[in-house]
Amino acid sequence: MRSILALSLVASLSSALPAQLANFLGFNGGFDTSYTDRATINALDVDILQVFATRDYRHFLINPADPLGASKRLVGFRFNVQDQIGNTAEQYTLVGYKDDPLAPGQPDSNANGTGVWFRTGLINTPPSTATGPAFWTITYGINPPATPMNFGAAHGPTDDDVYLGIGLRNGTWPADGLGCWMSFDFNLGNVGTNSLDVVGPRLPGNTNIRNLVCTVATTGGATPLPTGQIPAFPGTAGSRGGYRQLNLDILALTTGGVAVTQTNQIRYPSSNLRNPPLVNAATQVPAGGTTNMLSGNNPDVNDATGTLPPPVGAPARADDIGFLITERNRPNSLAVIRLAFGPLVGGFNPDGSVPIAFIPGFNAATSAGNVCIDLADPSAFTFINFTDANGRCQQMFPLSAPARAFLASYGAVDLHWQGYVVNLATSPSEVKATGCVIQHL
Repeated sequence: MRSILALSLVASLSSALPAQLANFLGFNGGFDTSYTDRATINALDVDILQVFATRDYRHFLINPADPLGASKRLVGFRFNVQDQIGNTAEQYTLVGYKDDPLAPGQPDSNANGTGVWFRTGLINTPPSTATGPAFWTITYGINPPATPMNFGAAHGPTDDDVYLGIGLRNGTWPADGLGCWMSFDFNLGNVGTNSLDVVGPRLPGNTNIRNLVCTVATTGGATPLPTGQIPAFPGTAGSRGGYRQLNLDILALTTGGVAVTQTNQIRYPSSNLRNPPLVNAATQVPAGGTTNMLSGNNPDVNDATGTLPPPVGAPARADDIGFLITERNRPNSLAVIRLAFGPLVGGFNPDGSVPIAFIPGFNAATSAGNVCIDLADPSAFTFINFTDANGRCQQMFPLSAPARAFLASYGAVDLHWQGYVVNLATSPSEVKATGCVIQHL
């Protein structure tokens, strides 16, 4: 499962800003696939959705055409699907759901379809002569791009919750049909060799997080609709071994910003340090580490998982934390990264953030994003760096032994990251802000 056939279905994507290239935001950098899976819904029509929650990511899909930062928009996906019998053609859709206003924290699965943000038409799997499993990495531009989702007058506290994924048709899976590549957290006592992520203590320690993936039952056919059933979350909240993440990334006209965790895990090698860094267009995380929503957002900085039955031969964990910017439009440019112990409060928007266009001294016409970390907070850390030739900047924050001991004694800590790419060639300076990212220690 490590050899992937890359297939680009869309070479270029139109947008309202023709000079701006879309960025892959980076949610699956340093991603090792554990299983091909359908989140327990093997034979029925189903939408398998990645949960993008305010707990982890805020302001990450801001519509650049909206100076208030009060709407979100995307233009495509990159994802993996696997057909159990490659030469039997399959079909799927790409879909996005809004948060359920009556049951926040899950997609709106209303049977009339009002909770569906967008859905593509049926997409055919690429031709294959394989009589066994065939798998593809597919980049697909949604044309026309997903209609901007408006939040109202301003950006509210839960407006970033969104559910994105793949609509699969019924069949006989795993005998035949489509499944999705996913990364799983380590189930205790597993003695296999496949990749599993021993996620840090904060994810399984929170029973309010049902999973990072959920499913919505659909009617199938050429234009699937939700059946109206309540969305399902696989596994048991708070229990290790069931948390999982789709191998899916988002293509958007915003600046990508994601948390990075470098680990010494032997069963999740893509999360390891890479020294020297590998700088090329194909390497999402130049210095190594994972940006997934398992250990990427929930690191283990002081071997809290050492009390569990770890993988055989596993060393003590001492994760390093960091942040990754992706901005293809600004290679070799100034990058400023802020790390704080909390979000901005008291700003223009109800969630405390401030549209960057409102801040004096920035170019309001070309700057984009919402500032969600207090720029004047004296307790915050500031890192000055530069994007590389591919528009990436990976900033790590190695932790000393005393820092790890302090964090362990302090208890649960939420770190808030945000990055800014600055174009000094304009006057006033153009600033592109990433979303705000929360890393849970």
